[in-house]
This record gives sequence, C-alpha cells and structure tokens, in this order.
Amino acid sequence: MTIKEDSATLMPYSEYRMEVPFLDHLSVMVERQDKGATMVVNLDRKHMNGGMQAHGGLIMTLLDMAMASAARHGDELDRSSVTVEMKCNFIRPGGAVGATLRASGRLRHGTRSLAFCEGDVYDREGQLIATASGIFKYMNKPLNGDI
Repeated sequence: MTIKEDSATLMPYSEYRMEVPFLDHLSVMVERQDKGATMVVNLDRKHMNGGMQAHGGLIMTLLDMAMASAARHGDELDRSSVTVEMKCNFIRPGGAVGATLRASGRLRHGTRSLAFCEGDVYDREGQLIATASGIFKYMNKPLNGDI
C-alpha cells in the first residue's frame, strides 16, 4: 500500500492536530483512527541514513507521534502530552527510497498524569520494522499552537 493509494484518507499533521514544522519537513502524513492516528511516510532521499536505509531517528519520530496520539485519544480531558521516556527496538532495516512506513500506537494504561503506550512501524509489505514503548506526561495547559 502506498501513500498515493491512501491519499483520500491521509492529511498533513497540521490539519489533524496542529502545525509541527519538523513533521512538515519530513513529509509525515496522518491517517485518523478510532483511538489515535497512524503516521505514514513515503521514504525519500532526505529520510535515508548513510547506508541508504530509513534513518533510525525518522522511525523513532513516527513511533513517538503515533504513541502520543494514542495517549491523547485515551485521555477523557483531551490533553496534549510530552514524551517522558521512550524505548525503541529496531527489528529490520526500514527500507530504501520509495518504501512506505506506517506507525501506529496504543494506550496500554493511563493515570491522571501519565500515559503508558506501545507502538509499531510496518513497511508496505506488512513486515515489522520497529517496536517502541513510551511514557507520556499529560499537560494541563495547551501546548503553544495546540488546538
């Protein structure tokens, strides 16, 4: 499945939530889900590491945003959150130019102030690329630019 095939359901993050210039720079798109969002990126040269595979920092960014989205959707007060801790396990290389990566997150447990989440990144063929777990702190005040 490529981004072009899904274009009707994809939107820039700024349309989904708020403007995040870093995500715009990375060309990350968002697909709404019932309990969060899936982050999608079609790999370009700017996403590559020295081995011409998807950079680990890109993969971690996708996981971080997907888990944060799950945390927010699991909060009855609809608060934003910030990452307190994140652990990532890279399973296989993320792919070369032209590949598509999809990251989704799940809220495993939430308290009044913290969200405990997990996330996965898959390639177009459905192969697991990376997994992550993260702890997110809910913010009582909106983040700058939060809608």
